[in-house]
Amino acid sequence: MSETLVESLPPTAVPESFVDELEAQDGVQQAIAVRGYHLERDGETIPHAYQLIVNIRGKYILGLHLTNGEWRIVFDTRDHPELAQKGARAGYSAVHDALYERAPSDAEIDFEATPEFWHAPQ
Repeated sequence: MSETLVESLPPTAVPESFVDELEAQDGVQQAIAVRGYHLERDGETIPHAYQLIVNIRGKYILGLHLTNGEWRIVFDTRDHPELAQKGARAGYSAVHDALYERAPSDAEIDFEATPEFWHAPQ
């Protein structure tokens, strides 16, 4: 499902409404716009995400990052079975760490959505 999911994403940052649609797909438990910027369209400000977290219902968590018009999986909890022993919070923290490493320092970041328990690596 993960490859199909990535292929279904447009080659641009995705608006908030697309994240909601993604969350409505079968098998997707949760989709979160982690980092992005705001675009003005028709006098309305619309958040667009270039980093996403997708929780595949009860199976694994993906961290997705948009690079050069292509969405890439930068973290997949299936590749880290030790995280399953530590619980969901450890998985989410690891995904956020991986996305943080790829967040461009020179890009416009208008919003970040991170859980209270996560802190940027020092």
